[in-house]
Amino acid sequence: MPAVERAGRRIHFTREGHGPGVVLVPGLGSGARLFGTLPRRFARAGFTSAAVDPVGLPPSGPLPGGVYDFAQAAQDVLAVAATLPPPVALVGTSLGGKVALAAAATQGPHARKLVMLCGTALRTGRSRRVHRFFELLASQVEGSLLGELTAPFLFGSTFLQQKGAVVDDIVRSTKPSEEGRAFLRAQAQSLATFDGEGLCAHVACPTLCLAGAEDTLTPPAEVEATAARIPGAGYECIAGAGHSLLLESAAAFERVVAFLRA
Repeated sequence: MPAVERAGRRIHFTREGHGPGVVLVPGLGSGARLFGTLPRRFARAGFTSAAVDPVGLPPSGPLPGGVYDFAQAAQDVLAVAATLPPPVALVGTSLGGKVALAAAATQGPHARKLVMLCGTALRTGRSRRVHRFFELLASQVEGSLLGELTAPFLFGSTFLQQKGAVVDDIVRSTKPSEEGRAFLRAQAQSLATFDGEGLCAHVACPTLCLAGAEDTLTPPAEVEATAARIPGAGYECIAGAGHSLLLESAAAFERVVAFLRA
């Protein structure tokens, strides 16, 4: 499986397809496995799709000092992007959207488009409570319970109602190791101090911010407020979808593909 080395950090990623590059940046506590069959779908749509396993989550290398650093994570993503055919787009979901934002804000040659899915750059009183919630889950709650406790927030009400068996499968497979819980805790702690508002003005590439109308973790208003701070960014809210946008909504996937092809 492909990997790239950068400043003593080893970043593993999957790679499928041919055509312009798309780097998929996962959300809180997650790696490439989060995206399921999405890399294959992007490959069938004509892209070279790479899903990243962040440093700190095997098979990527360990997190230096046990501390998650958004700036370093952004450089890791750009290192993966540099291995793909140009022009490369960064597609980040939730926390991954913040990482992709930080990468795009460098205005380097390997981030020519940015897609933020249910992601916000802004710190709010509400978001701080959400991040503290995940820190406590990672440190105080038995790992086998994490799937059950997070499912009501990771999916919209429509998906929970119509795809209950799929949610059950995801819940059963959510059994993080101690290493995985430590990584989740490190990310949640870093989120407590991350403020990406200042990064927004430095994004010069075409940007699309998508929200899920049923998202209770990152409300659409926060996604829209982020888009308003990124020069020229587009914003759309997808009906009938929650936080796991590309999994829940075929329309969201099609909208991302259309933006990447434009």
